[in-house]
Amino acid sequence: MFAAAISVQTSQAATYQITEITPSDDFKQHFGKAIGDDGTVVGVMRDQFNFPIYPEEYLSTMTYNGISCSVSDEEIGTGNFDAFSTTCIRAALVDSASGNATYQKVASLKSFKSDANQALFYPLADVEDPELGTYTYSNFEQLVAINSDGIAVGTASAPYIPTMFQQTGDSAAIDPVKYWIREYSSRAVIDINGEKRTIEPEITQYGGETVATDISNFNTDLNVSFVSGQTSIEIFESAQDAIDANCNGELFPVDVCVWSLSSQGSIYKSRPVVWQIDPSGNIVSSKIFDIAFEPTEEQTGNYNAITSAVNSSGVAVGYGQIPRTDGFIVTQPLIYTDEGTNTFIDVDDYLSGYAVDINNSNVVIGHVQSSFSNNYKDKFFIYDMDSNSFETPTTFYETAESNANAINDNGIVVGEAEYEITNESVRRKHGFIYDSVSKEFFDINDLVDCGSEYDIYSLNDINNNNQIVASALKLVDVRDALGVVSTNSDGTVNQEQVSVTLLLDPINGEPENCSDIDDSGYERQGLSTTFGFISMLFGLMLGRRWYRIRAA
Repeated sequence: MFAAAISVQTSQAATYQITEITPSDDFKQHFGKAIGDDGTVVGVMRDQFNFPIYPEEYLSTMTYNGISCSVSDEEIGTGNFDAFSTTCIRAALVDSASGNATYQKVASLKSFKSDANQALFYPLADVEDPELGTYTYSNFEQLVAINSDGIAVGTASAPYIPTMFQQTGDSAAIDPVKYWIREYSSRAVIDINGEKRTIEPEITQYGGETVATDISNFNTDLNVSFVSGQTSIEIFESAQDAIDANCNGELFPVDVCVWSLSSQGSIYKSRPVVWQIDPSGNIVSSKIFDIAFEPTEEQTGNYNAITSAVNSSGVAVGYGQIPRTDGFIVTQPLIYTDEGTNTFIDVDDYLSGYAVDINNSNVVIGHVQSSFSNNYKDKFFIYDMDSNSFETPTTFYETAESNANAINDNGIVVGEAEYEITNESVRRKHGFIYDSVSKEFFDINDLVDCGSEYDIYSLNDINNNNQIVASALKLVDVRDALGVVSTNSDGTVNQEQVSVTLLLDPINGEPENCSDIDDSGYERQGLSTTFGFISMLFGLMLGRRWYRIRAA
């Protein structure tokens, strides 16, 4: 089920050792989201091989973009579909997902957790279907955070279950109709020792919604950990009116009708929340926060906010909508404390902003959007709550777009930034490390072996041992929808770039001079590779246990 070997590259001429998290053989792309202090990585996978298909009669006439999927009676009868049919059917099902409740549902994201550096499929809410003989793969699932005790959190939708429904009324069909029905659209999930628990919303009518974005390390004084996220608190009056007018349960199950209406926009008013959980994963209490402003009578929109990260003191950060002085509603970074929901930058200074992580020293990171020569650019920021200081450090060059994803308790920030200067609208990015204490900036690709086969484009999380989970591009053999390696007519194997997850361990080496093979196309500004910084990384990895908080 898994690739044959773990790819490890180590060199005493590098400062980080690369270990590729062996990908699941059932998915093409892998994206690590978070890393615990014990090195466990959680993340998401997409682009599944051998996607299971219900052998339904409608497949015989299925098309995608005007092209017939050419599904044969034999394929429907046996349930064995060839690569072309599988590719076409899945694309057609995805294309019809928002409008046809009689078709099978397809989801693209599934969670994984690493075990011995292998990416293991880790279902959160999906169930096995006896007709398929496997999971339905109909719902979205993603693990996004893990704390030092190995408790992980994420979000999942309920799986779609095929259900026979007898219509009533004048237009009713004689025979029962099969609909794909789910119980809810979103649930926060807590994973503790392999046991999955969902967090119920404040309002559960028509399913309700909760989302989990982060979990803190254990607070020994309070005997709790904190989980950040969002919960539905009520149904919009207009949505309830539409449900009352259209969802009478005659031609469609009420849940199907509500699902169809919600595909046009959320039916719920949701609010930021921080839950407290005990060591067993039970909810002790919750605190729901309001949005960052009091709407006037003219401000009648569906204004939203969310907590995206929380530290072990219960201080949360996130983002939400707030009006500028000119009246325009914009998204801005927010802080959530016992004093309520507050901004910490002038809302007129930036077009938008997002706070995505906070460490136990109350240092907040995220990104804000500015305009450079009529181009909108994101720049990562660091905000110290205690000193009230705010900075947007320069990365590879002054106008490079950058995003910060996580900060640990050592003040080390990781993220990604544009590294090439070009007139093209899309510029390549590299993962970066920024020491917020020494103000040093590093391209992670300069801290690994020059012979690495990986192009590391994003650093997604860092634990308090300074281990990093990263996303990188790697050349692999092309496989078709059934997972079979693709070859040309002459027998040569095609190759493509896919995203893989890397675990980066600090080692006691020195940066290698890669200038002879460097074609990055930019003049590095602010790059440094001081021995003190490298020694600090290695020393912390060996000798200290730190508490860590990760980004949403």
